[in-house]
Amino acid sequence: MTRLETVDDRPPIRGGWVGRQWPLLTVLGGGVVGLTVIALDHFRSGCLILGVSVLFAALARLVLPVRRVGLLVVRSRAFDVLVLVTMGTSLVVLAVIVPPSRG
Repeated sequence: MTRLETVDDRPPIRGGWVGRQWPLLTVLGGGVVGLTVIALDHFRSGCLILGVSVLFAALARLVLPVRRVGLLVVRSRAFDVLVLVTMGTSLVVLAVIVPPSRG
């Protein structure tokens, strides 16, 4: 066996595509829920849901191995976590500092 040939002795991930991509699907589901809440004229709640969803993506990227995190892998782990935490925190702060709507 040459150096380029590697054998993956680990068992396959169960659940097919959904089983491999559940972190991404969870984040996308949170994004859809957040955007739906925003469309229903609840900006603060929707932004909060979006922010928590992005922070979940950061947590998943931080603790899950590359094999399990799926399509949330873009760059290095540190870069991905830094960008996701910055974006998620910004959305949560935005949801908190925006004044509530009157009416």
